[in-house]
Amino acid sequence: MVRLEREQDGHWHEVSRYQTDADGRVRSTLPTSEALQRGRYRLGFATGEYFRAQGISCFHPYIEVAFAVDDPDANYHVPLLISPYSYSTYRGS
Repeated sequence: MVRLEREQDGHWHEVSRYQTDADGRVRSTLPTSEALQRGRYRLGFATGEYFRAQGISCFHPYIEVAFAVDDPDANYHVPLLISPYSYSTYRGS
């Protein structure tokens, strides 16, 4: 499960929640009724659920990645590369 939140007035508000596909991807986390806005967002990844479904224990059961949107018209691709004991993320193209 991947959750997208937006910060407003110092509080985080859920924008959307999706299940990953068979490739472990979510094609879009922004609902069609929502427009991307300038501001701070975070993605929450339920990595413990993912690994538990495979019978694997993990060190990071939940990962949050916060990022800033400066240009709402730009593409924001945020890959999360995971193993049971580590993760890495970056802004993709």
